[in-house]
Amino acid sequence: MNPDRFFKQMERRTERELYRRSFRAVTESQDSMFKKFENNKREKFKRGVAREVKWFFLAILISPLMAFVFYYLFANLIPNQMVDLALYFDGIETLFLAIVGFCFLCIYLARIMVWALKR
Repeated sequence: MNPDRFFKQMERRTERELYRRSFRAVTESQDSMFKKFENNKREKFKRGVAREVKWFFLAILISPLMAFVFYYLFANLIPNQMVDLALYFDGIETLFLAIVGFCFLCIYLARIMVWALKR
């Protein structure tokens, strides 16, 4: 394009028209950038939710195994206190379920600590 011709066209346009065009160009570029960031934010949120769901089910699977190990470890190391605990919880089953719940909470506490250290 010929520069003289370009400048003649620019002189014909009013300031208001030039302002509108530049404003429109800026808003379109900002909108496209915001859409990119919003999509990235949405994807991070989805990944975070999927990761937490995975950890929830993993904790549900691991906590009974850990409770079984702790139950038999404590039953062999301190049998008298385990009998007292079984009487306190009104049965061995409820004692085992209490240990499962404790293991589940400990898994999540460890998860929160690792998450905090990563940040």
